[in-house]
Amino acid sequence: MKSKKPISIIIALVVVIAGGIWFYHTSASTVTVSEKDLITVPKAEFPRLVVSSGLLEARSSVPVTPPQVGDARSFKLIRMVDEGTQVAEGDFLLEFDGSDFANRLRNAQTSFQTQQEKYQQGRSRFDSQVRDNKLNLDQARADFSNLDTKLQQQAELDSALTVAITKIQRDMARAKVEMLEKKIKYMDESARLDMQIARSTEVHTKKQMEDLLDTMDSLIVRAPVDGVVIYKRDFNNEPPALGSNQTPMNTVLEIPDLSTMRVKVLVDEIDAGRVRVGQRARIVVPALQGMVFDGKVIELSAILKQASMDRAQKIAEARIELESGQDLSLLRPGMSANVQIQVGIISNALVIPLNAIQERNGGSFVQVYRADKKQFEWRQIELQANDEELAVVRAGLAEKEKIRSKPKL
Repeated sequence: MKSKKPISIIIALVVVIAGGIWFYHTSASTVTVSEKDLITVPKAEFPRLVVSSGLLEARSSVPVTPPQVGDARSFKLIRMVDEGTQVAEGDFLLEFDGSDFANRLRNAQTSFQTQQEKYQQGRSRFDSQVRDNKLNLDQARADFSNLDTKLQQQAELDSALTVAITKIQRDMARAKVEMLEKKIKYMDESARLDMQIARSTEVHTKKQMEDLLDTMDSLIVRAPVDGVVIYKRDFNNEPPALGSNQTPMNTVLEIPDLSTMRVKVLVDEIDAGRVRVGQRARIVVPALQGMVFDGKVIELSAILKQASMDRAQKIAEARIELESGQDLSLLRPGMSANVQIQVGIISNALVIPLNAIQERNGGSFVQVYRADKKQFEWRQIELQANDEELAVVRAGLAEKEKIRSKPKL
């Protein structure tokens, strides 16, 4: 037991000596300082920010859908312009499969041709029958006229029997004339109705063919306006695929008005109460190598809603409109954006970089340069606010004091 006591004393001495060496080098040593290593603490206007993220969208956009064609419920997409293509009005956008309509058109053309052939055949038969009936009518009228004349002559010369026979023949001839006249009249009326039916059928079939031709033309969709092509994503954020079936209600792509771009952001319920319509905002678009745009809040939902089915967090929906006069030509709907909304400002704030602060045991420390001693000393500070790069010091520092830009032990 006696041999352990000297060992404990030795360990304690080592710790004390090491601590003294560390304290000497970190708080009381004289150092050579470069001005590049020092930051003069300034007073500045520090904006209070609400930070969020969202997606770009266009306030005005022209949707492009499959054509509205009769009872057609679905269209197979077989060709599509590349996303991001700059198009002019009338340029090609989409093409849908028209094989079914092509088959219908061939059937309609065959039917139309068959109807015309039948009509011509029927018309030829009718004309032949009318011609024969008119010849028969002319002959019957001649026979009737001859018999009537003969009967008038026989009334004075021939016997009563002969006159009676001639009278019967004359009456039969008159009946035949009347019958043939009625027949020809009926045939004329029947032919007129047949022609009307045939003409109506021909017009209907011709209209059907014209409609099918128009339909096949409409299966090639062209740009209604100038602009940039943006694919419409589904709920899985997937673009339309070639070979997929699209209904007339589906928007396949859009041509947005890029001058009306804005950002839809979701603001956490903790921050929602500080956001107001009209507040300034800074928008950073990562997809464009961090390009920065200016905007302002134009809309804020009055009702909070659940962020998603699997997140109980409540959020408010806000829209940030990008200011005019900026080059928005590279922006596209669906791009992600990081948004900083300025909800207030701290005047005459002591502002220092976050890189100049070191966190220790739950406290914030900076290295303050003492010019009189030509050395740094650690000093604990109290922070009021911060963003991604800067912090506001509430207490512990004074304006124009110099601190180390990157603390060192």
